[in-house]
Amino acid sequence: MHRSIRAFLLFGSLILSELATGSAHADTCLPLKLLDQIQMVPENNGIRLMLPVTMNGVAEHMLFDTGTSISSVTRALTQELGLSAHPSLHAVLYDIDGDASYDVTSIADFKFGQQEIRNAEFQIWPGADLRTADPHLAGIFTHDQLRQYDIDVDFAHGVLKLFSPDHCKGDVLYWKPAAVAEGEFDTRHGHINVEVTLDGQRFNGYIDSGAVHSLLSADSARRLFGLTHGSPETKQAGMAQNNPQDLVYPHRFAKLEFDGVVVNNPDIAILPNIIGRSADRSQQSTGNRAIPRNTPAVVSQLIIGMDILRKLHIYIAFREGRLYIAEVPANSLSSK
Repeated sequence: MHRSIRAFLLFGSLILSELATGSAHADTCLPLKLLDQIQMVPENNGIRLMLPVTMNGVAEHMLFDTGTSISSVTRALTQELGLSAHPSLHAVLYDIDGDASYDVTSIADFKFGQQEIRNAEFQIWPGADLRTADPHLAGIFTHDQLRQYDIDVDFAHGVLKLFSPDHCKGDVLYWKPAAVAEGEFDTRHGHINVEVTLDGQRFNGYIDSGAVHSLLSADSARRLFGLTHGSPETKQAGMAQNNPQDLVYPHRFAKLEFDGVVVNNPDIAILPNIIGRSADRSQQSTGNRAIPRNTPAVVSQLIIGMDILRKLHIYIAFREGRLYIAEVPANSLSSK
């Protein structure tokens, strides 16, 4: 059935509107088909979600990260599994310090859930090895491996579901939420981009399950809101990458809106513009990113992180270019 959906969400209170039933789709329209369901492993009180995978028969875990554009593995893992590396012809991967990796590797037998990929290619993570910091972490898994599906993520419970994209347009609300927000997105530069409005200012943002906190670039904070580091409204809370020269400042805004979702009084960290500082790039960015060769970095002004996402259930229809977003009921979280 086609649904005309109007709703918006506020954390702490949920304002609902009715889901009105419209006209039926054509007879050729297919029903929603579940292909796979994967229980991810929550870490740090659910602020990080680890995807169980198998690489050449070896069980590993990868961080489920919608904020980067290319999946990657650690260099330590390639050595442990005896994988060879060769230069990438298509992309270069930068970490938060601006360190770059031009190398890729291939895994002959890569599995997640019931899905199997032969000769799966992964970028090799640059800079300080992630596996050294977290021995359980084999790499970063993102949506470049998932765009042939619709993906459904219950962030609150760590459940990833894969659906066939061949279904009735918009007929995806199988979990029957009390209210749902619906909006458009695109995948320019490899991100799940949405239009955001923060305290009345409208600009670009993206969904990033690899970010613990929601982040705003220092340039955007200064240009759009007149906020500068060290002012009474932005008191220091920490350091980026433990560097005392790169201070992170939180600020409580009044309202954040994206695709029908409304978050009241969000605390957003203002991050210094450090990405690409040590790399040969014409611009700087604000996250862990892989970009095509010969393409300048793109500054995304707001990153929507797990402090917000962990309360949501999001259905991502890549073919439709639409998001369907519902708040996870509080009683569901308490009973987990």
